[in-house]
Amino acid sequence: MDYIEDWVDRAMSCFYRDRDKDDPGKAHVHDDVIFAPPAPLDPAKVDKDFECLVKELGLSEEKQQEMHDYSMEKKMSLLVSQHCLQTEDASHFIGFLKNLQQSFVIDSNTIRQLQDLVISLRTQNFSYLESFLSASGLKLLTELLNQCHQQYTLEQPALFFLYALRALLNSPNGRAAVLHDEQHVLVSIARAVDFRDFKCKIVAIEILSGLCFIPDEGHIQVLRAITEVSAVLGERTRFQTLVADLHRNYSTDRDTDRVRTAIFGLINALLRTGAAENCAVYRQHLRSELLMLGMSTTLEQCRGTASQRLEDHIDLFEMMRKEDEISLAGSCTSSDISSSSESSSPIDFESVVGMAESLHLKLKHSLALPHFHSLLQHLFMVPSDDQHVPLWRLFDLILQHLTLQTTVNGMTDVNSPIQNHVDMSEILARLQNHCDYERIAKELEKAKEEMDLERTRILELENRLADFSDGRAGSRISLASTSASSSPSDPCPSPPLLPPICPPAPPPPPPPINGLLGNGGPPKDALKNVPEPVGNMKTLNWHRLTSEKTKGTVWDGIDDEKIYKQLDLTELNGSFAASSSHKDEDTDTLYGTINRRPQQANITVIDPRRYQNCTIMLSKLKLSHKEIKQAMMSMDEKCKLPKDMIEQMLKFMPTKEELSQINESVQKHGSPTVLALADRYMYEISSIPRFEQRLRCLHIIRSFHDRVETLVPFIQVVLKATSSIQQNKRFRQILTIILAVGNYLNYGKRNGNAYGFEIASINKLSDVKNALRNDRNLLHFLVQFIEKKEMKNKFSECAKYFCYSPSGGAPIPEEFFSVINKFLITFNEYHHQLWAEVEEEEKIKRQTIARSFLAKKSTTRRKENHKERDFEQLISALQSGDIFKEELSRLRTSFRPKKGIKS
Repeated sequence: MDYIEDWVDRAMSCFYRDRDKDDPGKAHVHDDVIFAPPAPLDPAKVDKDFECLVKELGLSEEKQQEMHDYSMEKKMSLLVSQHCLQTEDASHFIGFLKNLQQSFVIDSNTIRQLQDLVISLRTQNFSYLESFLSASGLKLLTELLNQCHQQYTLEQPALFFLYALRALLNSPNGRAAVLHDEQHVLVSIARAVDFRDFKCKIVAIEILSGLCFIPDEGHIQVLRAITEVSAVLGERTRFQTLVADLHRNYSTDRDTDRVRTAIFGLINALLRTGAAENCAVYRQHLRSELLMLGMSTTLEQCRGTASQRLEDHIDLFEMMRKEDEISLAGSCTSSDISSSSESSSPIDFESVVGMAESLHLKLKHSLALPHFHSLLQHLFMVPSDDQHVPLWRLFDLILQHLTLQTTVNGMTDVNSPIQNHVDMSEILARLQNHCDYERIAKELEKAKEEMDLERTRILELENRLADFSDGRAGSRISLASTSASSSPSDPCPSPPLLPPICPPAPPPPPPPINGLLGNGGPPKDALKNVPEPVGNMKTLNWHRLTSEKTKGTVWDGIDDEKIYKQLDLTELNGSFAASSSHKDEDTDTLYGTINRRPQQANITVIDPRRYQNCTIMLSKLKLSHKEIKQAMMSMDEKCKLPKDMIEQMLKFMPTKEELSQINESVQKHGSPTVLALADRYMYEISSIPRFEQRLRCLHIIRSFHDRVETLVPFIQVVLKATSSIQQNKRFRQILTIILAVGNYLNYGKRNGNAYGFEIASINKLSDVKNALRNDRNLLHFLVQFIEKKEMKNKFSECAKYFCYSPSGGAPIPEEFFSVINKFLITFNEYHHQLWAEVEEEEKIKRQTIARSFLAKKSTTRRKENHKERDFEQLISALQSGDIFKEELSRLRTSFRPKKGIKS
């Protein structure tokens, strides 16, 4: 029993132990520290430690004075609380960043470590930030951010690097390190504007906007970073990416509005800080760059769906622009006292004529007018074509550079378009060289055309010389009474000093076809009794048929001579008479086509139109008969025959009849030189072995890839359609229904008991007529069955699956889907309502922070107060627009901004 009681006492002592009475020395350390401070307190030591704490927090002077007024007990409590906080070592995150730099692997652990880094940089004291900066933490963040720029897949870690840099800017030392960084961290931040993720864009733009308010160097460093990153982003001019993002729409209207608000905040910050804060000329210079990129058209587009914050930023931009234009117009006309009445109207800075007239009024009574006149005269001499646009661009850059240097106390833009020392002789020499280059290029083009004409003439002369040499050889052979004939493409004979070389005899020509030319042929067709026209008539190009070819055809037995008695020959003569310059080519139809063109002493036996087209083809080919033969014998190794020319050559393959007539003409005259160009071409290619097969092989080789590219889309369509129809479950279900109905109809018949049917049989469903209605068939029945019965079964299964069983009976589709539709509509309404409440709370929170922060500041101490601002509060004031609240209120009292109609 004693043992049990002792065990119970020990167990209960765990819950009811009086630690103060049992062992006073084991009192809880935390309770002693918090609630039992050591006594007595040393006020001097407390004040000294508290002073170190205030400096460690890095507060403003007003906040420091307020904390110095705390009581001794509160100071001691703050010191003890700060001492009890768990301090972290920056070396842990430095090592993590170094390891990440060596092996950039992104996983859940890496993301968690980056989140912890951002939280530490935002919450730890200034000594922690100092140790982080001294250990090259800023350099590591910059290098890692640069690695993220190489791949768009690293946008998530890039966002945390930007947040870390933003947290560093909360301390004065961090801002100084960023502004004077040799690794160009600001360029990396400005480059983050090109990320596709809108969150990275917003954070980068907000950092640049906040840095603009850092006095002395913030504005100029941000502008320099935007200028330097322009070449990296491939921009034609700076601010191009920012203006392009104003035109871009993101996944939601809220994201689009946030990006546009951040961009307008940066633009207004550039126009209201630094050198632009007190200089309208400098503001106009920056604003003109933005307007030239099309920002004026963006303003109305942004107003369509803009929130109140974005509206305030747009109003500030437009009203500052209007105020600067009025200020510049007043300064331009104030020096001209006599023209005060003429310059009372405001200057339209968007009108070239208005600015020119105002400038003339300004300089009318000054010594600068002759120089202005000379400037206009020389500008008038510069051409306005596309080739001289760079020269106009050079004038623009020179004027910008000189204007800022002379009118704004030596101020210059970081975007240095030209060097301080411009060598005009070098520029003019380059322009002169460019003009000489264009002149030489035109002369070269003209020389090429003349060379092509000369090359054509040379080819014609070579063909004529070859014909002449062939004719001389033929005459020698005929005098020597030899049966051997010279080669059609044999080159010119050797000089008489060298022994002649006898080429091998070509194969004998094919025997002549009976009935064509020469003695022994059939008698000519009897001349028809056709009335002779009064003058020359136009030619009807048809394919003539002889009397032998018309036997047994539709033309057999037709007597066209009777028609002439019914025709009005006078009207026919007047309607189809040839012009005076027209010369009929077929006037000598009695002797056929062999004796055409007697003035050229050339013979052609092929169809006139075919002859004309073949001649055109040869003129485009620009090759002699010898070169064509060489190309065909070598299968065109040097690619002298173009693909389109090969297609044309296939159209002009000589027929057997044409070859027979050509060979007879050559035998009759003893030389191929009497043939016309097209006939000579056909005669030459007839001696090439398997010419047609060679030509078709060449055509296939040249057109193979084109045919493959043409057929590939059709092949893909067939493959896709085949795969789709094989995997189509609905079509398979329809075939199943058709098979079932067909077996039912064919029950007990020869076609019954089928396990399938040929796919072509589905088009015979409409042949089975309905016995009750003549206008219906089996296909109507199947469609009605599928639409009603199948749909009803599917809906019943769906209703059963979702446990829908109305009390009134069978489920109705309208009632079932209306329930789901009503729920989705209500769900979306509540979703938008919650988003609106969250956004309104964030807006109120930002306004409260900004107003409480700005309430203690005065207008006269603006620059001094910028140094003391917390960077996060500064960005909050930028987002809400409260940092420009005083300026916006002042401008709204003088101007009324345009309000767009929201859609």
